[in-house]
Amino acid sequence: MEYLRKLKKNYYFWLLLTLLLAAFLRFYQLGNIPSGFLNDEANKGYDVYSLLATGKDQWVSFLPLINLRGFGDYPPLVYHYLSIIPVLLFGLNEFSIRFISAIAGISSVFLIYLLGKKIFNEKVGVFSALSLAIFPWAIGLSRVAMEANIAITLFLGALIFGLKNRETKRIRNLIISTFFLALTIYTYSAFILFAPIVFIVIIIDNSYKNKIKLKKVLIPLLIFLLLITPIFIKKNSGSVRFSQVGLRTNINSIGFINTLNMQRGQCIKIFPSTMCKVFENKVVLYSSALIKNYFSHFSSNFLYVSGTTTQFPILEKRGLDYIFNAIFLLIGFYFLLKINKEPRCALLAIGFLLLSPLADSLTGDGNYTRASTMIPFLALINGIGMSYSVTLLNKIKSRYLSILIYFVSVSIITFSVFTFFVSYLTYFKNDYSIYSQYGYKDLIRNIYSNKFNYDRIYLSSNLNDSKQYIYYLFYTKYDPAKYQQKKDVDYSTDQDGWISIDRIENIYFVPSFSKTLFSAKDPDNNLLISNPVDFPKDIKSEFEVKDKLGNVIFKAVRLRDLVEYNRRVIQ
Repeated sequence: MEYLRKLKKNYYFWLLLTLLLAAFLRFYQLGNIPSGFLNDEANKGYDVYSLLATGKDQWVSFLPLINLRGFGDYPPLVYHYLSIIPVLLFGLNEFSIRFISAIAGISSVFLIYLLGKKIFNEKVGVFSALSLAIFPWAIGLSRVAMEANIAITLFLGALIFGLKNRETKRIRNLIISTFFLALTIYTYSAFILFAPIVFIVIIIDNSYKNKIKLKKVLIPLLIFLLLITPIFIKKNSGSVRFSQVGLRTNINSIGFINTLNMQRGQCIKIFPSTMCKVFENKVVLYSSALIKNYFSHFSSNFLYVSGTTTQFPILEKRGLDYIFNAIFLLIGFYFLLKINKEPRCALLAIGFLLLSPLADSLTGDGNYTRASTMIPFLALINGIGMSYSVTLLNKIKSRYLSILIYFVSVSIITFSVFTFFVSYLTYFKNDYSIYSQYGYKDLIRNIYSNKFNYDRIYLSSNLNDSKQYIYYLFYTKYDPAKYQQKKDVDYSTDQDGWISIDRIENIYFVPSFSKTLFSAKDPDNNLLISNPVDFPKDIKSEFEVKDKLGNVIFKAVRLRDLVEYNRRVIQ
């Protein structure tokens, strides 16, 4: 019994178990679940492969320092450089590209423990780590190759060193914190807005506590400005991505100006034009959309019931967190606002949570990657709620009642986590495979084996919207040096900056099949590949690719067979 009491207070033991649990939930079947492989993941993988082979990315930039060109979205490059070692060790595959994200997810669990311990106490640290380890949103994000996960890890490191400087008064810790914060901007575009705000908070917090002289404040400030200036001078992922998916182009999906003109036009039919200009203008429309987007991140539907429609590549339709954590979150808020005797702690935990959705609010009402800045603070406050709940339970005089509540609580948590992960390994793996663009590995294998049997192979993206060419480069491990020359490659760029690869050798990537192709009187030896809806149901296929449920998602038909079929139908 004495041993169990000591074990109960052995926080290092519980932390170790938590880290092992986090590792299992993130690494088990990592290369196979999610079942598909997002085109952003494949793009990262091929750029890493290209950098490893030639020192240049796929667009011939030698060891880029700020961002790559990618699909025309100019993605940050930290994830790519960190992935070089896994690709070197494990080869170019799904596991090696997702490896760094999983490692970052586990590292964040340890870092949230340090943060909770530093702000509050060791018990809060352990419970915060547990909350993050089993957090469905964090697990899903750690199992795909997304920059957001790396940025969260760096951000937590920045907070820890910033708070450590408050205690030690060593400017070195503040400089390290500054470096990590600047690095988050080079890692994920959402931190372009969030990191500078956090930097200011850290500086103010340290100045207030330690009465740091102006000279010592200027040093980290100058370092921060020096580090982030290049990303604002050069075209970067933040500015480009915002122009492509920003709020001004996303309101009602028809564009900011179109929405404004439509609403004002309806207003003028009833009210004077001057009044309509006052109540229907850019400021009002933009502000109302921004406020709506912001508060949607804190809705019970978003957090605990249905989540967001963008989450299907990483999670099934469910809340981003467990329902039971809603109770712990409320208890955590209660503790911070009523019981906690250190206002600064409440200000940091709640303040950062309230600031965290700002970047995503500018682009929409809930994207699973851009809103992920909320994850560490939700986990921290959940951990505070868990810790305070245990404290309250220990004060119950009835030992049997206390044990009963413990047993029920642990059973609910265990059942919820187990149910989630079993569903993730089965239902999500199969029923949601299409959302992670499943099928391209088999498709490219078939294309490559048939490549020399046809003059041309046309691959249509109809109902399979993705950058299909990147899968061909990734799965065939296309020679980067050859691709960089673009001799057998046709490509174009649209007005928003998106790059379209139209041809690689004899493989043509098209949005749909043209009528002239279907009505050719003397068809060449060509192969057409598309969603089955583009072909007659009873036409002969050269091969088919099915999803995890057995539904055909790609069908390959010889052009000769299609033309002949159409002739027979006409006759």
